[in-house]
Amino acid sequence: MAFVSALAAKPHNYVIIENTFPADKINDPQVLHFSKSYRKRQFQLALILSLLDLILLLPMKDSSFMLLFFLLLYLTIGANYFIMLRYIRKGHQLIIDNKWQLPTQPIQIDTKLVLNKNRKLVSPWWFLLTLGLNLLFSFLLYRQELGSLIWILLVTNLGVWLTLLVTWWVIRRLPVRSLTDDRKINQQYNDLTKFYWSSLSVFLSVILSVLIYIPLLTTTISPNYFTFLMVVEFALIFFFCGSTIWWLFRLRQKQDQLLTQSTTVRYSGDDYYWRYGIYYNPDDRRLMIPDRIGMNISVNLGRVGGKIFMGLLPIILVLAMLVAVVPLYVLDYHPNPLTYELKNETLLLDGPFIKEKKIPLNQIEDVALVDHLPTRSVRTSGLATNNYATGYFRMDGKSSVLFIDHSSKPILKLVTKKRDYFYTNKQPMETKKLYQEIQAEK
Repeated sequence: MAFVSALAAKPHNYVIIENTFPADKINDPQVLHFSKSYRKRQFQLALILSLLDLILLLPMKDSSFMLLFFLLLYLTIGANYFIMLRYIRKGHQLIIDNKWQLPTQPIQIDTKLVLNKNRKLVSPWWFLLTLGLNLLFSFLLYRQELGSLIWILLVTNLGVWLTLLVTWWVIRRLPVRSLTDDRKINQQYNDLTKFYWSSLSVFLSVILSVLIYIPLLTTTISPNYFTFLMVVEFALIFFFCGSTIWWLFRLRQKQDQLLTQSTTVRYSGDDYYWRYGIYYNPDDRRLMIPDRIGMNISVNLGRVGGKIFMGLLPIILVLAMLVAVVPLYVLDYHPNPLTYELKNETLLLDGPFIKEKKIPLNQIEDVALVDHLPTRSVRTSGLATNNYATGYFRMDGKSSVLFIDHSSKPILKLVTKKRDYFYTNKQPMETKKLYQEIQAEK
């Protein structure tokens, strides 16, 4: 995060931390000191936050861990934004003190550039490759009789695929601006942006599909290949992160190389609209715009859609914390969070992160008390921590539903034709009592 944030201190289109400096002042000692100071603060912040994050390694209840995780996450976002805002003000003051204000020029419309704005855009037909991969993986796993899990993964992958296709469409619709008076440079600059961003959206659609499916393969193949697949998974994750940053950074470098070839870079007064680190311009019809670092797409808060997006973001963050923390507090502090009830020849199992399950006793083919869960498992929905496991899992190739407190033994295992059920009560004696009651009913 510090590395990406520090990129704002490196000149891009002569912009440093949302302030546009004259081309001949980019290497001025005051500007270099200003940039160096911002990068230094970012990495100092990263060090402090990383040390604070070490608290998460201390033994604690799951609810306390998750609450602390979210608080540290919010602190990270807030502190990073505060530093950026402070340095935007410093940069603006530096320009005023030295009288480096640039004259605002009207936006220049190049009709030829508008007509040719997408000539280097990667074809959307490449997204059919990802769609084919999704269908192929789903078919191969369907033959392993993984049941509803296949449909969950297929819907998830199609959602990712559709999101990236929409991203490609947004890139296609991004308007162009003449950044210089040189038509050739403007065209090359636009072609670079459209090619790099559209090709990245296609690349992400392919690699994310593979990353989503690999963990499931570990439940369907020989245990001898488990470690190998996990190594492949993590290698792909690092490759995905590294190649994405490298690709965008390469685009940024090429854009800067183009602009340095022109002495007529135009300034349209955009600094005013980025003074809070977020673009706000009610007179700009664009909803999605390139950010000023050159590595992302931002939203225009001057549009209704931008306001809705920014308004939903904190709501989603708070809801995510509540959804994650509240059930964990129930598991940690409620005297009996994982409940059971025998009623009308039916066993009712209930707990956080999962809907109540009704199991007719006549459908139970086998019941047993075991000391351990199957080692080959993957969670498809629900909760899985060192202390608890509730929700839907794939255990040794069979669909399973878990209501487990790992600190309580033994584990009650119920076998039905469609799936297995695993249950523990916080009080081991209650688990044994339920086992005896089911035995008596059967």
